[in-house]
Amino acid sequence: MERAKLVVAALRKVIADEAALIKYVDPGADKPAAESLAAWLKSPTAGGRVLPKPVQDAVKVDATKRNAQQKKVLHDYYLEHVYGRMRVTFDPLLQSLTALEKERDRIEKELPMTLVSREIATPRSAYILKRGEYDQRGVQVSRGVPSFLPPFPKDAPLNRLGFAQWLLSPEHPLTARVQVNRLWQQVFGTGLVKTSEDFGSQGEPPSHPELLDWLATQYREDGWDTKKMMKRLVLSYTYRQSSKVTKDRLAKDAANRLLSRGPRFRLDAEMLRDQALFASGLMIEKLGGPSVKPPQPSGLWEAVGYVTSNTARFTADTGNDKVHRRSLYTFWKRTSPPPQMTTFDAPSREACLVRRERTNTPLQALLLMNETQYVEAASALAERTLKEGGACWRRTLFSRRIGTTWPDIRRTSMRRRS
Repeated sequence: MERAKLVVAALRKVIADEAALIKYVDPGADKPAAESLAAWLKSPTAGGRVLPKPVQDAVKVDATKRNAQQKKVLHDYYLEHVYGRMRVTFDPLLQSLTALEKERDRIEKELPMTLVSREIATPRSAYILKRGEYDQRGVQVSRGVPSFLPPFPKDAPLNRLGFAQWLLSPEHPLTARVQVNRLWQQVFGTGLVKTSEDFGSQGEPPSHPELLDWLATQYREDGWDTKKMMKRLVLSYTYRQSSKVTKDRLAKDAANRLLSRGPRFRLDAEMLRDQALFASGLMIEKLGGPSVKPPQPSGLWEAVGYVTSNTARFTADTGNDKVHRRSLYTFWKRTSPPPQMTTFDAPSREACLVRRERTNTPLQALLLMNETQYVEAASALAERTLKEGGACWRRTLFSRRIGTTWPDIRRTSMRRRS
């Protein structure tokens, strides 16, 4: 995109430079428009010509009141687009410019758009508001960080960039601790600091403070490499140890805060669905694209949607390339989230949630047994097992279905043959 803009700007400069070389003297208004600027100004839009806005604005001003800039705009436009003697020079250049501008506009339309915040030139004044009333201003305050945290870098600007530099500075250990704790929570189910959303005085102290500090230091020294940190966690002895519970360990470490056994916890809603689709071979692993709408019970959106809303009624997508995509791409209506997700404690997304609650209810078992996509996944997994698992798996499935063992079936078959 930037290259296209530079090429357009360079060609416009070439055209302007060519116009600056012309020694034009107006022959008078009695000549044809192609020979006289004064004659052209009598009817500048003749023949349906569409003028650029700066030219339009200059034309509207009375000839006796035009300033030097307005006169130059009219003079240059006339030479470049109307003056007959220079058509051989300017027409090819203008055609190339038009083609380049169209290509630039096409590229610009295809680029994805995003909302970006930027600093204003002069920051707004901020005050301590008495009892929180917006019109009861107290002492004026400036930008800064809480005094109990590491100080703001002296050479950092007092804006978002400076704040980012402060967060990642070696003198600020909290950022690395918080992130490492969240990664630990993903792998082990519970963070070293259980209250991963609160590292303050109201939160729970870390179960292993030295380990948390070591991991945070390693994370920072590795260049904030999240993939490397996750690999370190899952390859650790602590993660790979057995999750089997003994009476002795249960009595001494009921909540496994001492990490006496391997982690064992239910997957989050999105991971549970993705695992079912992946194991069954149904998952579409394409990256990117618009949101999709897997099937859900009818009538849910109608109960909470406005009649004029474009989400008043739910229409499920069709085709495996849509309904079997990762849960990341599932369309969410905040007032009516997908029930397959909320049943397994997925948040509504109305507010940021760092730590999810985990519940176990009969409704979850019923959903896994009856929900459309889980039934499809179970069927596809069985079919995949028969095709890819070999004779041993087929024997096991068949024997379990009829309630007997393979040797019994074989003996019965041999007796029938004899």
